[in-house]
Amino acid sequence: MNETKYSGIRVIKHISRPQKAKLAIVGMPGIADVGKFAIDTLIGQLDAQNYLDIIFDDYPAGAIVDNSLLSAPKAEILISKNKMNGMHNGGLLLVTSDAQSLNPKGIYRISNFLSEIIYNCGVELIVALGAYPINSNKLNSKVPKIYASSTSSDFLNSFLAKNRCEKIKKGVIIGANGLIPTLAKARYNIDGLVLLAETDNIAIVNEDITDLRASISLLKLLGESFEIPIKKKYSLENIDTISKNLQLKREQLENDLEKMNPYERAEEKKNSFYI
Repeated sequence: MNETKYSGIRVIKHISRPQKAKLAIVGMPGIADVGKFAIDTLIGQLDAQNYLDIIFDDYPAGAIVDNSLLSAPKAEILISKNKMNGMHNGGLLLVTSDAQSLNPKGIYRISNFLSEIIYNCGVELIVALGAYPINSNKLNSKVPKIYASSTSSDFLNSFLAKNRCEKIKKGVIIGANGLIPTLAKARYNIDGLVLLAETDNIAIVNEDITDLRASISLLKLLGESFEIPIKKKYSLENIDTISKNLQLKREQLENDLEKMNPYERAEEKKNSFYI
C-alpha cells in the first residue's frame, strides 16, 4: 500500500493498477441511494478488490464509525477480476463513494479527478447508475422503467435497440454520476452511458428512503447488457426478503447510534446516520 497527496486530495493505493479493465461502473450516493446500493451489491457479488481510496477535503466533515472503527469519508475504486465475457473479460472497475461533495465546485473537482484515473486504467466505456424521480401516481410499482442518456448518439441508439429503456429528453443529472462520464468524454473521448431507474420523487426530500426495487432493476439490466453475473437472489421476486434484511441492519445501526448519542434530538437522528 502506498500513498500520494494532491492539493486537498489524498490517494491510497492498495493493489497494482488493473491492466484490462475496459468497463467502469459508477454508483454514487444520491436520490434513494439507487446507484449506491446497486454498486455496493456488485462489489460484494464480484468479490471486488480495493484498488484506490481517495480522501477529499470537500466531503462531509465527520468520521464514519463501523464496528467501533473510525474512517474518513472517501471515494473508492475497486477492481473485479472475476472471469467474464465481453469487453470486461479482464475485469472491470467499480467506482463509488461514501458521500457527494458539499458544493458544486467540489463535485466538479472530484469528478474530474476520478475521470482521469478511469482513463489511466484504460477504460473504454463508463456506465453510471442513479435514480429518475417521478410523481408517485405515475410510478410503475412492479417493474421500474429505466431511462438512458449517453455521451454518444451512436452508442445510445445501439444500446436502446437491444435494451428496454427510454431516452431522457431534457433535464440535468446532478452530481458525480452525471459529471464523471461527461468529463471523461470531453477530456479523453471515453464513451459514457447513464442509466436512471424511476423512483418516487418524495425521495428527493426524504433521505431515509432507499429504493431497492429501482436498484435491482438496474442490476438486472447490467447483467443482461454487459454479461455481468448477477445472483438470482438479487431479483424483483425476492425484493421483500432483501428489504427485510436491509431494514434489520438499519434498525441495528440506529440503535447503536442512540446508545452513543443519548442526548441527540429525535428529529436529528431521523435525518442522518452521521455522528
